Amino acid sequence: MMAQFRNLDEFFDPSLRLPVGGKTYVIPPPDAAVGLLVQRLMHAGVAAQAGHEVDQEGLTQLAESVLTNDSDEKELYPRLLGPVWAELFADGVDWPVIQHVGETALLWVAAGVDAAARYWEAGAGEAEAPNRKARRAAAAQARSTRSRGSRSGSTRTTPKESADRESSGSTSSPGGT
Repeated sequence: MMAQFRNLDEFFDPSLRLPVGGKTYVIPPPDAAVGLLVQRLMHAGVAAQAGHEVDQEGLTQLAESVLTNDSDEKELYPRLLGPVWAELFADGVDWPVIQHVGETALLWVAAGVDAAARYWEAGAGEAEAPNRKARRAAAAQARSTRSRGSRSGSTRTTPKESADRESSGSTSSPGGT
């Protein structure tokens, strides 16, 4: 039997609703180019912070393909917020609040509504550090691409593990004994 899906519009709201000063601003979802850029930039940042190698050249090319010059880079918040950008200015909202709205929208696009909500509630300043589960998920994502190395299924040791074994005097043979 083929599954029947309800119309997505009946239950899915792709917008972000942020209350500021008694008014709720409805931020529409960004277009695909901005959404992909934000996600890739955020994933690269998480990977770099976790100590993983980041393809700087590829990341630079990605940024240049969407943010082609300084004025485009300055337009990231307006592109993320859509019509809400002008609405915030028209309503006389202070810059730190507009910046917090923009940063929340950035996290919403990159990491989802739960991450955006945590940042929103944290107020001004940095969001709290990702918990252990989030760090492990980010690390797993970064490792999910197989290297072109050995496919024999053998395990590799890091230089530190090799040095630790040597200093402790323990050795192991390929058979594990």
